[in-house]
Amino acid sequence: MSSESYLVVGGCGFLGRHIVEQLLARGESQVSVFDIVQRHFDSNVTFFIGDLSKPEDVQNALYKSKASVVIHTASPAHGMGRAIYEKVNVEGTRTLLDACQQPESKVDKLVYTSSGGVIYSGAEDITNVDERVDYPAVPLDAYNETKVAAEKMVLEANGVGGLLTCAIRPAGIFGPGDRQMISGFYGVVKNGQTKWQIGDNSNLGDFTYVGNVAHAHLLAADKLGSVYPYSQLRDPISSIDISLGSHKIPTSAARPIGPNPNPSPEDLRLAEKFEKGEVDESDLRPVLRTKMDQFSAESAKDENGEEGEGIPIAGQAYFITNGEPIYFWDFARTIWRQLGHIPPYTIVLPTVLGLILATLAEVFSKFSGKEPGFTRFRVSQATQQRFYDIEKARRLLGYHPIVGLDDGMRRWTEWYNEELQKQKIAIESEKTK
Repeated sequence: MSSESYLVVGGCGFLGRHIVEQLLARGESQVSVFDIVQRHFDSNVTFFIGDLSKPEDVQNALYKSKASVVIHTASPAHGMGRAIYEKVNVEGTRTLLDACQQPESKVDKLVYTSSGGVIYSGAEDITNVDERVDYPAVPLDAYNETKVAAEKMVLEANGVGGLLTCAIRPAGIFGPGDRQMISGFYGVVKNGQTKWQIGDNSNLGDFTYVGNVAHAHLLAADKLGSVYPYSQLRDPISSIDISLGSHKIPTSAARPIGPNPNPSPEDLRLAEKFEKGEVDESDLRPVLRTKMDQFSAESAKDENGEEGEGIPIAGQAYFITNGEPIYFWDFARTIWRQLGHIPPYTIVLPTVLGLILATLAEVFSKFSGKEPGFTRFRVSQATQQRFYDIEKARRLLGYHPIVGLDDGMRRWTEWYNEELQKQKIAIESEKTK
């Protein structure tokens, strides 16, 4: 528990609800929610209902809540028009920043929910990239274009009027409370389309349990204003082994890549030392460069050659994932199985053919006036590499996923199966009236 006062913007939404629940679970007593509707929470949360694009609504919530920390999660779902994205993601974020920077505001920190998609154009794979990758010249769609604009505003506002900001970039959020992604997977089951596979299933993707994303937001809020010492940049970080378990990785001298059918006595000696945990520095290869070189003390020296205190947590963007990339169709089939369906067989279509069919479906939808269920975007999601390196968040924020991919999927589908059962009971009840 801290002495902060929190306002979660979009706190009744999918992610916002989990953030509020985690704040309450750790004993925070000053938690408020600003949203366009009120739902989910009882009297231990103060509600402010309003429109994010209206200054008077936002200022009312900030001043009455006496918020010192704002967590901004509000954003329309995918598949809506540009106008609503511009209004909420751009105009709404600008309105919120302006209100936070007013002299009478008590807000010291703002954590913004961005998206892993802000660097994704759809034209090429994303393979273990980090935050050094720039925004694309042509964004994927209106949603990601407006998320880029909002993220830029938030990061540029860092330090202005004493406000500290950062951006969290989650990828593929799933979990209890999600009705968008899970409905897509369930719709494929209902339509009898699970036998089709586009692409060869060699593309890895990141999916992130919603509780982990909420956890990352709280870490960021807690650490804004602090610095990460340069001296710790080369310290080892723990492996992410929640789902797969712990695996020792020997040095190349002890065990070369692949099986060694003819190990030398020295190979056997080093391997035995490794298994016993008796490795010393002389057994390890020197590491001269790491993914954190972008923040090395050398590059951080000022014009006088003086080294700074450390890396500021504020003013940064952070990718957040489960750290467990998975093949797309493996993820899909796991969800289908947990929803009670196993495809009878699989028909594999080349990616090029899938894109052609999706283009035709989009053209047909324009004439029919119906929303296309099969689009080029969905084909790209199912066939392209799209996973991220999260070492920056792990080091600077101290982030480590708290729920593994396997456990997260089970929680997700168990919740959705319960929702489907409730719907079934409600339908049956209506029929008997």
